[in-house]
Amino acid sequence: MEIDLIVFDMAGTTVHDGDAVHRALEGALAAAGVRASREQINAVMGMPKPVAIQTLLAEFRGQAVASDRTVEAAHDDFLRRMLWHYGSHPDVRECPGASEIFAWCRRMGIHTAIDTGFSRAIADAILARLGWREAGLLDATVASDEVARGRPHPDMIQHLMAATGVTDPARVMKVGDTPVDIAQGHAAGCRYVVAVTSGSHTEDELRPHRPTHLIAALRQLKDVLGLEAEEGVA
Repeated sequence: MEIDLIVFDMAGTTVHDGDAVHRALEGALAAAGVRASREQINAVMGMPKPVAIQTLLAEFRGQAVASDRTVEAAHDDFLRRMLWHYGSHPDVRECPGASEIFAWCRRMGIHTAIDTGFSRAIADAILARLGWREAGLLDATVASDEVARGRPHPDMIQHLMAATGVTDPARVMKVGDTPVDIAQGHAAGCRYVVAVTSGSHTEDELRPHRPTHLIAALRQLKDVLGLEAEEGVA
């Protein structure tokens, strides 16, 4: 399998945060008067967080769209909760095998990159906490507020391809734990779109979105990279 670039998601894929995203979204929405269930929040996981918040606020209030001011206030609340959590909470750590697989990819000549539905402020807090950039494990990162469109659109993957000099999406792999990660990979034309079942969604929830491969842990990417491409889910 010839791959030049792997684009990894953050929360739930490479970063374990103790369910912080769900809890922060739930808290910020509750402060705005909306009581969202876990299933409803799960449906917007992976999206840019202002879009996720706007979607849920509008849905609960029976509106086409929520007002910009309401969304901005809820997102600011979410941002404060997440920055505190990623800066200090003991639950924050890398998912098992993340540094190992980053280093292995680098040894194999494969670029490693991170994309995220978080803003740059949250992404930098996570990266500072885990030390991946300082350790030289990542070639590039991009946050959803640094491109015109976040997931499920292909903009972040295209940004990372440009940053690493990769021109052919058939030589790119996307790895994530949500349906919108899978949709993003397909939208970008990635030949391989790998879904990780150890994050926010189960295998049964991810399979209908047609990942090319399903894995239970990041370390299994070594096996995926050693396989010949097959049609459908491996």
